[in-house]
Parts: sequence; C-alpha cells; structure tokens
Amino acid sequence: MSQPPTTTDSKIGAGRILPLLPMIAIGLWWLNDLRFQWASQVEYQFGWMVAMLTAYLVWERWETRPREDEPSSAWLPLVLALVGTPLVAVAELYKIGIARTQASSMLLSLGCTSFITANLFLVCGPRTWRHFLFPIGFLFIAVPLPKLIWDPIVFGLRDFVTMLNIETMNLMGIPAQRQGYVIVTPRCEVSVDEACSVVRSLQSSVMAALFVGDLSLKHPAWKVVFLFVGVGLAVVGNFGRSLYLSLTAHWHGSDALKRAHDAAGWTVLGFTGIGVSLLAWSLIRMEKRMRVRAQMGEIPRL
Repeated sequence: MSQPPTTTDSKIGAGRILPLLPMIAIGLWWLNDLRFQWASQVEYQFGWMVAMLTAYLVWERWETRPREDEPSSAWLPLVLALVGTPLVAVAELYKIGIARTQASSMLLSLGCTSFITANLFLVCGPRTWRHFLFPIGFLFIAVPLPKLIWDPIVFGLRDFVTMLNIETMNLMGIPAQRQGYVIVTPRCEVSVDEACSVVRSLQSSVMAALFVGDLSLKHPAWKVVFLFVGVGLAVVGNFGRSLYLSLTAHWHGSDALKRAHDAAGWTVLGFTGIGVSLLAWSLIRMEKRMRVRAQMGEIPRL
C-alpha cells in the first residue's frame, strides 16, 4: 500500500508553492530588467546562458531541499523587505528619469535579491535559503558591474596584458614600446583592444568554474581552488593570444593580424575549455581519493 504524504512534505510541496509565487514574479521582473543590458552590452551577451544555468541549479537542488525547515519569524523578512524597497525605488526612478545604466541594474538586482530572500525566510526558512543561496548568487555573474567597479578591473587587466606583452617582446629582441593601450613595434602598431579579450574570457571562466565546481566538487576548499585556477587559465590563455597576435602583426603585417584574429580567439576558447575540464577531472579524482583515505583513517576528514 502506498504511504500517504507526510505533513512536512505537504507543507513544502503544494502548500508552499502559492506563497512562493511573489518570489517567482520578482525573479521574472529582475530578468526583464537584465535583458536590456544583455542586449546592449557585448560583454554581457552571455546573460541568457547564465539565466538558464541558474534555473538548472535551482532544479538540481529542488529534490534535496531541507524537508524539516521552519519559517523564520516575521521581523527578519520585514527588515529585508525594508532594505530592498529603497533600492528598487531608486533604480526604477533612475531608469525613468535618466536611463538604464549598470548602476541602476545593480541596485535593482540587490533589491530583488532582498525580496527573494525575505520570501524564502518567510515561507520556507533559513535552511532552505542557504540551500538555494548559490543559484541566487550565480545569477550575479550576468549583472553588469557599475563603472566604478568595472573600469578598474578592465583597465587593470589591459595594463597588465600590455606590459607583459611588451616585456616579453623586449626579451625576444623586439624593441616594443607602449603608447596608451597600443603596442608599438618598428613594423606596426597593435591595439590591445584587438589583441586582448581577457575580460570576456575571464567572465566565461568564472561562470564555468563556478557551475562545474558546484556540481562536481563537494568541499568548498576544492571549489575555491577550482575557481582561482580557472581564472588563471583564462589570463594565461589570453596572454598567449595577445602575444601571438602582436608577433604576427610585427612579422607579417596588419593583414596577417586580421586573418589570425578569429582563429586565435577560438584557440584560447579551446585552451580554456580543455584546461577547465582537465582541472575538474583531476580535482574530482583527488577529492574522491582523499575521501576514501579519510574513511580508512589515513588522513583527517575534509
């Protein structure tokens, strides 16, 4: 005979779907705002992919959600709602009065997150919120950073890649110099905008490392290692790409640079993808091996 559903399962199942509808509506509103940024900014055109991966992470966690969680008292959701209200209000007023900007999207994202958190605390409880915290944070990969944060990151990476290229070419006997973000050699000039897509590659690597690490690795320390090594692979790959394009332009001219540009980009994408895959495979095997040794008492448990 089939067992009747328990009280806890009923509460978490159909009994709590209706109260979660406001959270779903807020999430759709959040995505509707972000889609304008994704359509207008080249650096964030991968946003819909992040949204789909976020939905998968939520679905993947649904069956393992805490069954014995209890809703928190009303004061904490109220505080979160009071924090989110001015953020959303300022973002909407700024959009109506001035324009859609990265800062307004970030404010709206923070406000929507406050409302979603308040809804989860009020309907489900803190354990459920912690269970779904990573998917909520994962979506912020596709939230455009305000210029105050974005510009130092971009210009810092361009400075680093430019100087590293110049120093490497000088060590190779090529008298390269820097003029702003242009690498000047005796035969040609190469803009770092042409020779470097490190920002986009970095975004892709962070997205892949967080997603694959969350699904494949168990211990937070391994996930952090995976993230940092993935970012390092992106930086190394793009340095190699920019150096190759700079040398190609110096040896064969600007026409050869244009011909090699796309192929170099795909090469870096393949290098990063293969590197992240091999790294994930290695860390998964290492984590399993250490878990087995811990069970046998050879090393402390992670």
